Amino acid sequence: MNDKLVKQKSITVNLIVNGIKTLMSVLFPLITFPYASRVLGASGIGKVNYASSIISYFSLFAALGISTYAVREGSRIRDDREKFNKFAKEMLNINLMTTFLAYICLFVFLCMPVLDGYKELLIIFSAGIVFTTIGTEWLFIIKEEYVYITKRAVLFQILSVVLLFLLVRSKDDYGWYASLTVISSGGSAVLNFWHSRKFVDWKKKYQCEYRKHIKPILLIFGTSLASSLYMTMDTTMLGAMKGDTATGIYTAAVKINSVINTLLNTISATILPRVSYYLGNGLKQEFQKLMQTSVDILFMAAMPIAIGMMCVSDILIVVFSGPEFVAGSLAAKILSVKLVFGAINRVLAYQVCIPYKKDKEVLISTIAGAIVNLIANAILIQFYSVTGAAVATLLSEMVVFGILTIYSREVFETKHLYKRLPIYFIASIWFFAVRWIVNGCVSNIILELLLTVCICALGYFILLLILKDPYLTECMKKIYKKVK
Repeated sequence: MNDKLVKQKSITVNLIVNGIKTLMSVLFPLITFPYASRVLGASGIGKVNYASSIISYFSLFAALGISTYAVREGSRIRDDREKFNKFAKEMLNINLMTTFLAYICLFVFLCMPVLDGYKELLIIFSAGIVFTTIGTEWLFIIKEEYVYITKRAVLFQILSVVLLFLLVRSKDDYGWYASLTVISSGGSAVLNFWHSRKFVDWKKKYQCEYRKHIKPILLIFGTSLASSLYMTMDTTMLGAMKGDTATGIYTAAVKINSVINTLLNTISATILPRVSYYLGNGLKQEFQKLMQTSVDILFMAAMPIAIGMMCVSDILIVVFSGPEFVAGSLAAKILSVKLVFGAINRVLAYQVCIPYKKDKEVLISTIAGAIVNLIANAILIQFYSVTGAAVATLLSEMVVFGILTIYSREVFETKHLYKRLPIYFIASIWFFAVRWIVNGCVSNIILELLLTVCICALGYFILLLILKDPYLTECMKKIYKKVK
């Protein structure tokens, strides 16, 4: 057992490096979206995101749940080079076939007259489908190559920012704005495929076996499809029912929360390959310890962020998107609650159910969420527009949480995961009072935002020290030793 553990990269280093990558992915949208939203306006942003939401369905079909399946199964055999080599070729070949089928469906779909105003954007976004396939990101996640992934991601994020300011100069430049995503994914794909030769000999011939992979991949695909439906259905239905302007306003609310959600998802995404490795090699004790630690750290970050976002989301929308988008502030507050449910849902699905091969159960919970989202969106958007879409999304996330909890209890004692949640809630709830006091004392919204965030963050940190939070205390001891 010890020999197996020695071979593994430090999970702390993985979390830090992947956290840096995710933090950069959070910071860059905070730089680019305010500029793009002001130049393109609510209509331009809405048009781009509507086209993006449509292409996401074809991207989902091309991906077919292969990445999640590859990470789960590949992590179990990554120490056996011959088996892993064969497995990687099987995954890539299956992915190339699904990508080809996705493009056939897309070309048929583009013939619909209703999409005449979006064809240029749809074609631009569609290039990202093939780039995602040949990029084989799952290969680097399996090997826990987070240092390489981070370097590459930051490089293309910087390039995208430079190109944004050079190419997006007027309301008619929404095509260039869409192209930046494709340029970034294209460059990443080329570098990935070149670098992948370090792990896989793509030229070596194998007697590939595809049939055994199809059923579990389709189950995970069903989950991904249902999940994508209730993650993008709000934008798609809002665009169809209320138009581009409403979609643009809602996009501003979603953006404010999605960048934070991406940061929180880093914990689950980083730990999934290690969880699969532990379970695949019979290291149950290490698995349970890792699960508890990851969930505690997740709640330590998610709870204050969610409450903080509820406090200042209205200011954030004005600052980063402009007054034109302020109608989405209530939606942003509602979506802030979703951050906590979304974070724990990802843990239950991808750190408990998927590693234990409960793919069917995850699919059932996700389909239930998608159905609730569809019905709720159809009713609430009609009467409450942007706010209704946010409520529908929150309701679906809560339904998924309830069902996943029932299934997770069959293999893991989930109630222990929440033992520190009340502590982090109590340490954060006073943020509302800070916002109210600062709002009464300061008239400048930038200063109000900075003061609120700084006071809340510092106060939360001090409270955790007073409460002797084990994770923060351990972190402080390590920092003290390094400094000493």
